[in-house]
Amino acid sequence: SSSATVGVSKTAADVSSPIAADVAVDTATAADLSIITTNLDLSSTPVIALSLFLLLGFTDFLDGYIARTYPSTATVIGTYLDPFADKFLISIMSLTLCYTGSLPGMLVGLWVARDVGIVGSVYWLVKRETVRKQSSKNQNDDDDDNSNMAVMDPQNTPLKVQASFTSKVNTVLQIGLIAMGIAGEVPSINIPPELMTSLIWITAGTTIGSSLGYLDGSALKKSGNK
Repeated sequence: SSSATVGVSKTAADVSSPIAADVAVDTATAADLSIITTNLDLSSTPVIALSLFLLLGFTDFLDGYIARTYPSTATVIGTYLDPFADKFLISIMSLTLCYTGSLPGMLVGLWVARDVGIVGSVYWLVKRETVRKQSSKNQNDDDDDNSNMAVMDPQNTPLKVQASFTSKVNTVLQIGLIAMGIAGEVPSINIPPELMTSLIWITAGTTIGSSLGYLDGSALKKSGNK
């Protein structure tokens, strides 16, 4: 009986001891922090991603604005690098959102196929024109060697890229759709499914329409290089 009393007393003492209380508090605090951290990760990551993406979109607009406002800052190589950077960003983001289920695979496949086709066709068209120009120059110089010819030489490339209005609209729609896809992952933002569906179909149409200017060469203009 006395031993049982002593055992109960010891158990009560253990529970009420400062060490046991500290352990209980630490355990509860760790559990609370785990819940807070999990909620923070789920809610803050899309917000950060959306903020960074919108910032990148703004820098693209700013770059184009500066080039239009101050034509002296525009370069031939810049007409290639700017759309290439846009396509790279849009492809990476759209593939990521396709993986998470925020964008349909058919649309993303259309975007990627368009961009691959554009890059390939532009390279082929520019190379053909560059070879023709270099061959004409070599005939005047009695030299037929084109082995050291650079296709994308800023000083000699005869063509530059000039995006059509449809292509610019398509890029804006793509950026907007990706932003909405990211925003849809933010708990406090509700994107109407009807709006997403409508924009998906519209963007699919502008994607196909804007491809024609690159495939037939009409988006390539004389660069002014001699």
